[in-house]
Amino acid sequence: MKVLRQNQYNQGVGKYKLLSSTSGVGSIITTKLGSYVLISDINKWRFIKWANSKIETIRTNYTDYREVYKQSKSEISNRGIEFIDDQRFIEFIKSEKKLENLVCLIGIPHMALNESFNTPNWKNHPIRTALERTGEQFEGVSSHYMINGTHFPKWFKNSDGELKLIKEWFAIWEKECRKYPDTLKLDNFSPPRDALSKKAFIREINSKNEDGNPIKIREYKTLEQTNLILICPNGHLSDIPWANYLRWKTEKYLRLRPEEDKGENLMSNEMVGPCCSNPKLKWTESKTKSEGYGSIYIECNSCGLGSGSDKDKPKINLEGINSLEPYCIGQKPWEIDLDNPTIIPYENCFKRNEPGKREKMQVALVTANNVYYANGFSSLFIPIYLAENKSKELIDALKIIEERYNKRNSTNPITKEDYWDKKIEDDFDEFLSDNGIVVTVDMENFKNQLKSEFLNVISETNVDKHEEYRWQEYRCFSQNSLINGLDDNKGLRFKDIELPDELTDFFKKIQQVEELKVTNVQLGFTRVNPKERIVRIENGERIVDEDSSGQNIFSEKEEELFVLPANETLGEGIFFEFDDKFIDDWLQKHATSLEKRFSSFLNKEITKGLQGASTMQKIKNNGIKHFLIHSFSHMMMRELEFSCGYPTASLKERLYISTNPEKQMSGLLIYTAEGSEGSMGGLVSQGEPEKILEIIKKGLERSINCSSDPLCWESEGQGIFDLNLSACFSCSLVAETACEEMNLGLDRRVLVDEEFGFFKELID
Repeated sequence: MKVLRQNQYNQGVGKYKLLSSTSGVGSIITTKLGSYVLISDINKWRFIKWANSKIETIRTNYTDYREVYKQSKSEISNRGIEFIDDQRFIEFIKSEKKLENLVCLIGIPHMALNESFNTPNWKNHPIRTALERTGEQFEGVSSHYMINGTHFPKWFKNSDGELKLIKEWFAIWEKECRKYPDTLKLDNFSPPRDALSKKAFIREINSKNEDGNPIKIREYKTLEQTNLILICPNGHLSDIPWANYLRWKTEKYLRLRPEEDKGENLMSNEMVGPCCSNPKLKWTESKTKSEGYGSIYIECNSCGLGSGSDKDKPKINLEGINSLEPYCIGQKPWEIDLDNPTIIPYENCFKRNEPGKREKMQVALVTANNVYYANGFSSLFIPIYLAENKSKELIDALKIIEERYNKRNSTNPITKEDYWDKKIEDDFDEFLSDNGIVVTVDMENFKNQLKSEFLNVISETNVDKHEEYRWQEYRCFSQNSLINGLDDNKGLRFKDIELPDELTDFFKKIQQVEELKVTNVQLGFTRVNPKERIVRIENGERIVDEDSSGQNIFSEKEEELFVLPANETLGEGIFFEFDDKFIDDWLQKHATSLEKRFSSFLNKEITKGLQGASTMQKIKNNGIKHFLIHSFSHMMMRELEFSCGYPTASLKERLYISTNPEKQMSGLLIYTAEGSEGSMGGLVSQGEPEKILEIIKKGLERSINCSSDPLCWESEGQGIFDLNLSACFSCSLVAETACEEMNLGLDRRVLVDEEFGFFKELID
């Protein structure tokens, strides 16, 4: 299949991959044609722009947040776009990303490509059907529901080695189109093609126009994109200014620049500048390609720099290019306006926590792992009234008062006490009536509770919001024996099982989660290093420190963003809650052995900036309990694979571990998501009392032996950063997508060791 037109220039990317750890806004994907495309920010996605504009209008017409949410849901659903109903998650994102006006989450549309023409299968698409039903334009708008991107790097070369920016190649293409108006259109520049080289033209192809009439199209050779870029720890991205590099490297070779110069001013036309006023760059590669970057040469045909024609113009290759460290100029090419792609948005860029000190960039291959690290977050759907342990009426009333108070306070500051006394106290019944809040409990108690909640909102200082979010989920499972999945609980259904006698010492409860919903969003991204979120415990308080701010996936102002893209998956699972008293007794009984085994993790000094610090600190905070629960989770996933046939890639874990006295958690959820094997009742059936006991016993017995023993059993540290003990690929590790902690913090001996193993009494 040949791609000859813009509407064919598409690349299939799974919607779940778009919000994964490796893809999303700001990432560079490799197309099947070999080019590199940078995914644009969400405000360039047409369906997001439409939803944001629609909700802005709704917010203008309605002031009650409940009505805004209801109307938004109706408008978005009527267009055939998935509306993701998870208000708890929305409140979290509003707080985490300072998006105070965020209203809802919407699903990324699934757009399959036609294999014959590489165009969207639009004819029977549900969005098209919905648009036709509502009387809106439905023909020719399929691209509005696709994700936009821009070429990056912007440098392309032809078969003769001529190196130019894509805008220069397009200008040449425009001239060629004027020469052949009947057989060549601007639309045929996709993918980017060469109209400069004498060898570029291939042939004329018989095709059809939009009306189905036969036409001829001139076919030209495609251009080749360069694969070197500059990346910054703060998430910025730049092209290498090759004309500047040629001049800088020449001056370095001629010793006109100091030895310690690492190209800090490479991006500055004042400090370095291009080789000449009209560079005509040429890129040549050694035929043997056996010398790495030393076999790639660059020269300018205009001024002769790099040609080797005399001693002042030596031949210049790319050897040593990895040592470049130019100052970052804060470019954000994923925010390029696609209608005006020549201007690249930018911002000031400084080292984090070092005001005024400029950050440096480094050279990277487009396909290198450190070019992109997504900062994602997943949420298990819990009805907000269950999550906050408050009645729906109290939550609605509190939110309405908070919104009104904040609006009043922004223009005319007033204390919360004065606001309550003047606006709520004497007209409380009228307040409830005006806002449609029906109170079914004692009115005076409700009023007092509402006042207390309003006046005593807990400060977010030194509160780990991520831990609080997990605590809400854990508490929902722990405090409820049955949720029926009806009405407000739709999307969550679980029940306790009757624990087998042999498990009552170890577990407080095991639940069959017959229905669950997990929603994933991308909050931002970094480059060079993944974002580390470190939670330290100092004097009993939790101090949250993030080593990088990274970049947002949106370009709008925070207060003007009302919608975010998300992916929702349905599934089922099994929840385990350990008995905290039994854990404490076990820790006390085997204190000496356990302290000796885990002291290197519990007493480790974790310095700021240390790679892997967030995982190390988490293990240190949670102590031996982290190894116990995480290792049990992996043992169960692997045993479900051995005993029941579920590949671990189809399972996922959700860990609930905390030693915080106020939010003590000792549990885990193993679940499978929609589209995976075993998502239609199979996993839940393994939670039946007689089956779960057998699976646990078999898993423990299997954990005693490993094909890498005795090396694995006696290991004092293996895996990344040596954060695993007796745990390797042969006995404990699972698919990367299944584990929350990168397969770190594992030790099977903590489960089955005959001296101190937690479950040693359960092993026959």
